[in-house]
Amino acid sequence: MYIQVGDDGRYSTKWIGSIPFKREMGSHPHLKDVMYLHRLKKNLISIFVLEDRGYEVVFSKHKAFVRM
Repeated sequence: MYIQVGDDGRYSTKWIGSIPFKREMGSHPHLKDVMYLHRLKKNLISIFVLEDRGYEVVFSKHKAFVRM
């Protein structure tokens, strides 16, 4: 499987799995169906996917907050 990003780069999927989502306070839920893309240097999280899975995403003063 390949993912195409905004700079027209194509990245191959190395694996799909579950990872802990580290938060400053409280529990550490696991994000499921996370794709690891070979050669991608930054972590990307889709706000649309988080909201679709029941999370609330709030942006305030150069920070992003994710609530369950």
